[in-house]
Amino acid sequence: MSEEFKNLVDQSFEKGINPIWIYTNDYIYGMFPVDDGASRWMEVTYDFDSDDPILKKERNADLSFQFLFEELEKGVSYYIEDFNVNNLKQFAATVENKSGSEKLTAIINDLINNTDKYSANLPIIKSKNDANILKEKV
Repeated sequence: MSEEFKNLVDQSFEKGINPIWIYTNDYIYGMFPVDDGASRWMEVTYDFDSDDPILKKERNADLSFQFLFEELEKGVSYYIEDFNVNNLKQFAATVENKSGSEKLTAIINDLINNTDKYSANLPIIKSKNDANILKEKV
């Protein structure tokens, strides 16, 4: 099972568009484009306490953005006490007229490049070089 997850992590960096990978004590959450136009995205959750730990779902970019936003707003903010949901909402408002794939890439890039704006200790993977952190957890 962990080999499948490691392959998904590697695959997430193949399209040249930053994926998002966030990890907590209970699970790892990721999302990445599966096609060259970034119109379809794969959402992956690895639940450390589950007998069947990998959950994955492919969706169109608009729906994927909604799921990512909900995960950040409710899931991540539960685990990361200083996660600034207001800054997340403010940023989302600046991209609300863009396509789903543009929204996803914009918010992911902002989380990676301006992490301190959202949290002093956001456990986010910022590059392929950091992906081993995820692989060591499974």
